[in-house]
Amino acid sequence: MSTRLRVGLVLGGGGLSGMAFHAGVLTALSGVWDARTAEVIVGTSAGSTSAALMRAGFPPADYVARVTGSSMSGEGRRVLSGLGPLGPAAPRGRVVPLPASPGLLRSAVRRPWRLPPAVWASAALPAGSVPSDPSITAFTTLLPTWPAEVTWVVAVRLSDGARVVFGRDEYPSMGDAIAASTAIPGYFRPVLIGGQRFVDGGAWSMHSLDLLAGAGLDLVIVSAPMSTADLVAPEAGNLLRVPVRRQLDREAAKVRAAGTRVVTFQPDAALRRVMGSNPMDVARRRPVALAVARHVSARLAADPLLP
Repeated sequence: MSTRLRVGLVLGGGGLSGMAFHAGVLTALSGVWDARTAEVIVGTSAGSTSAALMRAGFPPADYVARVTGSSMSGEGRRVLSGLGPLGPAAPRGRVVPLPASPGLLRSAVRRPWRLPPAVWASAALPAGSVPSDPSITAFTTLLPTWPAEVTWVVAVRLSDGARVVFGRDEYPSMGDAIAASTAIPGYFRPVLIGGQRFVDGGAWSMHSLDLLAGAGLDLVIVSAPMSTADLVAPEAGNLLRVPVRRQLDREAAKVRAAGTRVVTFQPDAALRRVMGSNPMDVARRRPVALAVARHVSARLAADPLLP
């Protein structure tokens, strides 16, 4: 592709299978574009780990190999030398049945339209009990300082429900930023940063693509594992994906209105069957990564996407 193109990358939430989805997308794209060269990367929840890997210099061509446990290049092994192997999420412990943020919940009575419904749900759910995975906090070793290239990691502040963009609004350690962005409400323990508790940025938006409206980019590539290629489909699980797709469409419209092309990768019916209904199912990682890589490669063969 021409080096004159200004390309942004948006990596959405989606749990363990979402991370595998990103692996398939970025590995397939590596034949025409290296995600490490993105002018700006926005990572939310599972997407924040993929964003950090790209900024750490991990070869996207090795991403599927990492997820599937296959042999990686010497460069890939070198970059990941400070991280442990991928493992399953920790089991859920005892949960205190009280709202995670009573103060934020009270404000919902006065102005329920002020915040996305999932943010109110984050306040109403009990605080999660599962601590951040050690492989997440180890990202501070991989990236001891915030990347020089524009990298935004999205989380939600529990005290007021605000969307906070780490790398723009605040600069904690990369490990803390990713731990906050991946702290699924009601499951993972909220992450304390600067005296404030943070949870998964997907509660505000699964993608936060709208952050790139007016950024002057030529193209934005979106990897959207929790969205859907079909607004109407027979399987029941697709109904849960439709609101995510509609939100993504609204955000994409804002970016396109500013003159930027947006290309999205979303699971079709075949990929949704491979992904299943539980995004935290560790057994799905390998088949999802391989299936998505094949799907995206076939799409690129039909449409090169990038000049």
